[in-house]
Amino acid sequence: MKNNSLYFRPALFAGLIMAIINFAPGLDLVNCFCCAGLFIGGVLAVFFFRMDTPPDHTIMNIDGFYLGLWTGIFAAGFETVLNITIGPFIADIKFQMLKNILKRILNGTPMPSGLMDQLSQAIAAAKRPGLLDTLLSFFLVVVVYSIFTIFGALLTTAFIQKRKSKQA
Repeated sequence: MKNNSLYFRPALFAGLIMAIINFAPGLDLVNCFCCAGLFIGGVLAVFFFRMDTPPDHTIMNIDGFYLGLWTGIFAAGFETVLNITIGPFIADIKFQMLKNILKRILNGTPMPSGLMDQLSQAIAAAKRPGLLDTLLSFFLVVVVYSIFTIFGALLTTAFIQKRKSKQA
């Protein structure tokens, strides 16, 4: 069995960066492109892991799996903390950005009736999340983030393995 502690530091740093990307207004839009922010978290975890290991260490697919899994878990934890502490203060900024984006996309086309009211209610609810909302959100985010970070880490691992085999 692998020693999972080897993966904690790279996954911790990658998870923190990923949580900031996914939380920050404007930066979070990178996930509109096939969840690129989540994928980048897995890629970063593998690169940080490579920096921590000796050059002759062969990175395996299982390393990519564990790195992606831990990165997703850490990122979900960091983002949950950010949502609880800072989220209520920037919810209005995110709402304004979303409203402006919708107006530009629709380009004069009338919005469906009640859409802005529903968005306003969602923002108001996000400003005061309950314990159940927070726990449910955390576990859902762990699953989604882990899937995409594992995918990013496995692809990066495969790329490194292929590049190493061509050099040999």
